[in-house]
Amino acid sequence: MAPESTEYFRKDIQGLRGIAVLLVVIYHTGIALPGGYIGVDIFFVISGFVITQLLLREIDATGQISLVSFYERRVRRILPAVAFAIIGTLLLSIFALSPFGEQQQVAQTSRASTFFAANFYFYLQDSYWALAENPLRHLWSLAVEEQFYIFFPVLLTALNKLKIRINSRLSVAILIAISSISFVISYFLSLGEQILPKPELFAFFGTPWRIWEFLAGSLIALIPAVKKSLVAASLPLSIFAVIAIAWSAISFDSYTPFPGSAALTPVLATAALIYFGSHSHFVTKLLSAKSLIAIGDISYSWYLWHWPLIVFAHRVFPASDIAAPVGAALISVAFAIFSLRKIENPIRRNTQIRGKRVLQLGAVCVLAPLVISIATQKLSDTGLGLTELRSDNSIQTSWSDARNCQIEVAVEKDQKECAPATFAVNDETMLLVGDSAATAFSDAISTVAQENGYKFATFYANGCPMTYLPMTYRPDCAQNFEVIQKKINGLNPDILVIANMSDLYVDGSGLGAIIRNFDGRAAEDRNEGLEFWIDNWRSLLKDNLASRKVLVIQQTPLSAMREPILLQKFISSVGEPTLLQKLFDEQVSLDNSDTRNMIAQAEAELFKNYKNIAIFDPASVLCDTKNCRQTINGDALYYDSRHLTVKGSLLMVDGITQALQSLLAGD
Repeated sequence: MAPESTEYFRKDIQGLRGIAVLLVVIYHTGIALPGGYIGVDIFFVISGFVITQLLLREIDATGQISLVSFYERRVRRILPAVAFAIIGTLLLSIFALSPFGEQQQVAQTSRASTFFAANFYFYLQDSYWALAENPLRHLWSLAVEEQFYIFFPVLLTALNKLKIRINSRLSVAILIAISSISFVISYFLSLGEQILPKPELFAFFGTPWRIWEFLAGSLIALIPAVKKSLVAASLPLSIFAVIAIAWSAISFDSYTPFPGSAALTPVLATAALIYFGSHSHFVTKLLSAKSLIAIGDISYSWYLWHWPLIVFAHRVFPASDIAAPVGAALISVAFAIFSLRKIENPIRRNTQIRGKRVLQLGAVCVLAPLVISIATQKLSDTGLGLTELRSDNSIQTSWSDARNCQIEVAVEKDQKECAPATFAVNDETMLLVGDSAATAFSDAISTVAQENGYKFATFYANGCPMTYLPMTYRPDCAQNFEVIQKKINGLNPDILVIANMSDLYVDGSGLGAIIRNFDGRAAEDRNEGLEFWIDNWRSLLKDNLASRKVLVIQQTPLSAMREPILLQKFISSVGEPTLLQKLFDEQVSLDNSDTRNMIAQAEAELFKNYKNIAIFDPASVLCDTKNCRQTINGDALYYDSRHLTVKGSLLMVDGITQALQSLLAGD
């Protein structure tokens, strides 16, 4: 992500780095450029080009590649800055994140990142928070880049040893073959083809399926310079490449299967800009602007620091959607400049750091984050004097969790308490199913059942909603789905209650999965994701629920607050912050509402035509026309951003009872 040598410095490439980091930073603030993540792909192409040119020059000068010298340069250039950023993030997380799980996860992520294995770490995660809000999430790309740096010089060294010139046709053919294999597999994985576990995540985080992007830059470095016949075309083609990058940043979003074929546009456009940038024209002059070069100079450091500060800003100022993230992004520039001037450049330019001193530097840059991550985790385990919401006296374990009612196909459990062993013929029964939303409502539904003379049972599966067909892209959902279907058929309840965390299956950003319909077609945007979700309900109503009494518990309004942190008042004393705009006015455009409200309206519109379906919206209890309660009499109603506490669940009893009246009366 940084220039290798002032002797071969190209201003246009440094400006291109500036554009790449600007795209990523703006995307992460959330204010614009939903496809700004392509900045990472631009970095990959630039890295492939720069490293290949560096190694070519070394072969031309010495006849061989010194892997020791290469990796020494990488240690000096990469490790000090990333170690500084990881340590800083760990220390800031003590104040800005909760010590009840979040800080511990940052510590774990930091250890993976220190060894440049963050991409593998995130691939193995199923946690929404780990994928979407982890302040070290962005280091997956640095891990991919460093893994390429391990693979590529060794490949070129092997070719050189075999007397195959690096820029020969045979070498180019080999790299094209590797690129083609990488791209084809990336394409199918990005579409969700189950050729490997969690295909979309593997396509995104997997180094083998990103190699083709680096090699696009490498091939540009290996092919001959621009021919005279193409010089005249360099300007229009460069302009077209700039337009292609801008179009990608504006039109791509979280629904775009990526990298796959979509990544071809920014990758090829970047390759074209590098290739034609060797000739001076309007675009190269534009890319060589002093402002872009200045941003390119700090691009590596800014990339390292911007995302942690944005995450922390969101946590400390949860109601601020613009000022907090933008302010954090701007503040991170100061961190980047300090890192560049006081850490990176002095170490990189120090001619005394060679041989054993490089090993010592590398050891310090690895051990320091590791030691601090362990210390941070130990400190976090103390709770930092805060009270965990789940362990607060006002907050108990939910009915279903106290009885171990979560379905986990890989774990054998005694779940006899989750449902009576047998229901007598005359017993009226109520069964609650769904994903983690079900456990949050289990206290409310069990109370409603008891008050109305029903026997109660519940089973749920985390991340696996009650749907017409299983969400196969989620681990174990197919098996969990089958188990819950058997429970429904076996218990045959008089009233079936369904609770799903619906927005996760309409807008899948952060889950590393594409929202699909039953034919496997991916949703193109949130509105189409909603169409798939409503189609799912239609199929359920037609084939599974036509003759059954059903209560649908809609998703709880999302809370902007989470577990207590040192930089924020304890959650039970916050009062009633503005969390969302409750859309009572049916004339409000769905495009302007948040995902949860959009789903709630669409479901209500569908269910109103079915007399056997009752529907309960928790917002009817929690919210007025503008605000949603988060505490009551000093007690928390949420224990995280999505789930109600037992106190919050029991607050729903009267509203659920009222919603159930038609079913309870037998209408």
